[in-house]
Amino acid sequence: MLDPLSCRERLKRTFLCQPTDRMPVRIWGVDPMFPSDRRGWDVLYQLVERHELDIIRNWGPSAEEQDPPLIQSRSETRESDKPNMREVVTTLETPAGGLTQVTYQPAGGRPGYVKKHFLESVCDARKWLSIPLAKTNAGVESYLQLDRRTGDRALLMVGLAEAMYSIQAMIGSEVFGFWLVDERDLLHELVDRAYQGIEDSVKHYLSCGVGDAYGWVGPELCLPPLASPRDFREFVFDYDKRICDLIHDASKLVWVHCHGDMSLVLEDFIEMGVDCLNPIEPPPCGKLTLAAAKAVVQGRMALDGGVQDGAFDLLPPGAMVPVVEDAVRQLKPGGGFVLCPTSSPTTWPELSDQHLRHYRDFVETGVRLAAYD
Repeated sequence: MLDPLSCRERLKRTFLCQPTDRMPVRIWGVDPMFPSDRRGWDVLYQLVERHELDIIRNWGPSAEEQDPPLIQSRSETRESDKPNMREVVTTLETPAGGLTQVTYQPAGGRPGYVKKHFLESVCDARKWLSIPLAKTNAGVESYLQLDRRTGDRALLMVGLAEAMYSIQAMIGSEVFGFWLVDERDLLHELVDRAYQGIEDSVKHYLSCGVGDAYGWVGPELCLPPLASPRDFREFVFDYDKRICDLIHDASKLVWVHCHGDMSLVLEDFIEMGVDCLNPIEPPPCGKLTLAAAKAVVQGRMALDGGVQDGAFDLLPPGAMVPVVEDAVRQLKPGGGFVLCPTSSPTTWPELSDQHLRHYRDFVETGVRLAAYD
């Protein structure tokens, strides 16, 4: 058995599927260094500190360190056609004309959604493509300060955009699905442009030496049933692999968040060079059981997750314990596994007593089962 490791070293070794002192246990998005005033989160911070849970601490340049915007934008809030909601209208002034997005903003802090996307036509796409590219020169002093404050208490991860996801977020799933058939060349042109900016940012951050790992979200938006495995290869794999290669060439690690059915793309993520894939979901969200997913990746890629976010809503009191036990039984053997919910608690504006009971059971069960024999 290894001597006790720091959180930072434990997570690095886990990402690389190397032996560790114990299985990492974390609550995604819960970091006592950056507290939220949402109801119930104080209990989660206490659990993190009391049990010395593992933390992946995200970094991006502060507002003062970011490069100046290439174009002007403005936002205004107005009354909505839906009760208990407001509408936020955002306009981008591109060289070829304005682009507008309208989002619903519910009262009480609940998640909103888009009413009208920025890009709804080929003309809109051409407007966005008229925005010039610029070299990244963002400051990294805030990272250096965070590194000093963190020590070995957390793994530091640089948050990145993802090329396909950046475009899909501007056009929405419906138009994205149509354009995969009707405007495939245009989609490639859009994703190419988004990729150029991301690649430049990655090269800049790597030249500054920041980050233990680099991570991004969004590939699930190019999976079946909306998109095909061929679409995934063309619009996700072919771009993200180049980013993974850059990161690995600098001896850094790659973490990717992707919901959905992994049965058709799990090998793609391994080939892409992802070191740790989150959140890994069993049926009915996917077709692979947790044990089957572990059998595929064993020793080639770590997995992070295993317990469905919805379980914290739906399970009766006491039922979280066997769910965690089952996830650990399937995913822990051989290492390369981080026990974590499949989403952060920000799904809810406030945590109920039921949520908090389930989080206590999740943490206490995970900690009880964390040691490797």
